Amino acid sequence: MLNNTTKISVSNHVNAVSGNIIKTYKESYFQRFHLKSRLSDDLLKEGSSNVVIQLMVCGDMEVIAEIMPKERYNRLINEIQNE
Repeated sequence: MLNNTTKISVSNHVNAVSGNIIKTYKESYFQRFHLKSRLSDDLLKEGSSNVVIQLMVCGDMEVIAEIMPKERYNRLINEIQNE
C-alpha cells in the first residue's frame, strides 16, 4: 500500500499568437501554411508570382501570411506612385 509509484508528465511548450494581423490591401488574402510545405516553397521563393505582404508566426513552424498576386501588387504600387 505504501509502495505506490505515480508518474506525471508535464509539458511547458506553449504556442500562442501574440499581436494582430490586419489586411492591408483590398485585393490581398490570408493563407495559413507550414514553413516546410510545398506552398511555403512556392510563396517564399525568389521569382514567385505572389508577394507576401506580411507574415505572422502562429505556432510551431506555422504562419499566417497576407498574400497578393505580384501583377496586382505592382499595378497598385505604380498607381500610388503616380498620384
